[in-house]
Amino acid sequence: MPNEVVRYSLQQIRQRKSVTNRQKLAATIDDDIARQIVADPDLYELTNKELAEFDLEVVKTFPPLKSK
Repeated sequence: MPNEVVRYSLQQIRQRKSVTNRQKLAATIDDDIARQIVADPDLYELTNKELAEFDLEVVKTFPPLKSK
């Protein structure tokens, strides 16, 4: 992986093809996400003191993905 920074204009970014699998993303449920979090070896669990520093808002549902 190169160490150099590559800059893109907004126009260049918009012209790039997305590599996101939108069907897989749309089919992912909360249980899948929970399993991925538990399986993540780099997970850092915040302490209660650290969590108290955030102004958290619980979101129960996500808006639907916008399709192109």
